Amino acid sequence: MNLYKRIIFASVIMLIFLSCAVQNKFIPEEPQEGKCLLVGAVLIENDGVEDVYQAVTKNIIVVISSKADNTGDAPVGYRVKTDENGYYILQNVPKGSYVIKGFEVDLGYETHMLVSSRWEGIMQIFYPTSGAIDFTVREWPEISDGPIINMNIAHFVIDQAQRISNNVFKKLVNNQITLKDEIYTMPDPVTYFKQKYPDLKWFTMADK
Repeated sequence: MNLYKRIIFASVIMLIFLSCAVQNKFIPEEPQEGKCLLVGAVLIENDGVEDVYQAVTKNIIVVISSKADNTGDAPVGYRVKTDENGYYILQNVPKGSYVIKGFEVDLGYETHMLVSSRWEGIMQIFYPTSGAIDFTVREWPEISDGPIINMNIAHFVIDQAQRISNNVFKKLVNNQITLKDEIYTMPDPVTYFKQKYPDLKWFTMADK
């Protein structure tokens, strides 16, 4: 490979890395025409990894795959970190379908787990991996009509053998799920961010 080709290759790799960089600090943006606000939350129950039994919501890196509306483009990936309560937000994403493809989380005392997913029929299966998380999706959800895409609350249970089960909740109100000593109250993501950022123009647009 000559020097020119090496420079082009390195530039492409850097662009891919930057496009998937973790979105963390929230800075309000003006809504762009044809774009959407994406919100969601993640709750992970550690059911025995390193003999620890606890819930995790903070600083989970969520890997999201997207397919823009009415295009034949390949899926695009996003990486976003949850806040202290397990919620995440992305501004000005293209209208389309969005799926959580995987996540990174710290469990127990020193376990850093990278989780990907695949499909068996129409069922999405999550599993620990030592490789990269691709953005391939077999089953895409329907596209939302409004300016806000609500991913709801994604719930994962990881047991002592690192088997992973998952579910989705719209909200939680004094709910016990797997861990017997944990009770959860989590508003739906739209309500949560309306309360946290009441002046965001996205919510005014959605209420019209």
